[in-house]
Amino acid sequence: MWRMLWRVYLFLSILTFLLYGLDKFLAKAEWKRVPERWFHTLSLIGGFPGAFLGMKTFNHKTNKPKFRWMIFASLLLHLIGITAFIARLRWF
Repeated sequence: MWRMLWRVYLFLSILTFLLYGLDKFLAKAEWKRVPERWFHTLSLIGGFPGAFLGMKTFNHKTNKPKFRWMIFASLLLHLIGITAFIARLRWF
């Protein structure tokens, strides 16, 4: 089960990272951009490591506090969820 969880996090992180790169490219080319809700959604469902790396690597969306807070909130929610799951496993 833990292998599957890490694979999901890895897949979502790579996808989110690539999306940040794509959006940076689209921004420089002045083409239609990726909607912000995609970044937030992917971050919330587990792509927060890729979002953080994408922001730092591509220097993209770094001036928007909403994005930094969303990544931090996503990390916090996942840590709480995993901790609660592990604690529940030990109770039974």
